[in-house]
Amino acid sequence: MLQVDAEWIGERAAPRATEIEKGAIRQFALALGESDPVYFDEEIARRAGYRSLPAPPTFPATLPSNPVPGLKLPRAGLIHGEQQFVYGAPICAGDVIRVSAWLENVKVRRGSRGIMSIVTIAREGVNQEDVMVFQARSVLIANEGEI
Repeated sequence: MLQVDAEWIGERAAPRATEIEKGAIRQFALALGESDPVYFDEEIARRAGYRSLPAPPTFPATLPSNPVPGLKLPRAGLIHGEQQFVYGAPICAGDVIRVSAWLENVKVRRGSRGIMSIVTIAREGVNQEDVMVFQARSVLIANEGEI
């Protein structure tokens, strides 16, 4: 069962830092079916204006954050309803990205299958220069059944 405390809306989890590795970028690009050599060859990436291998656009989805304050997600039955990204500076191999997450909104609605909790989780990543590299919003839906 989804447990959420709306009093925590806006309270950010402590940032969690991840160093971006070339291998992780290459593996992610391969998984996407990318063939652009900018994701695989550092010299080509530098000639294209990057500091090192750039991460593909949806790479931030792989970056971990600390648990969202006031939110405990169920192990099953959760629907990922929506995902949005806003991009800032490019993420490149060697960057250290600090990701923080927070509860942005909670709604409770009655649907055809009973009560649903609709939760919006926001995440933001900044690099080692304190420059925003991404902002993301995920809308999660938990069917709570009849109450």
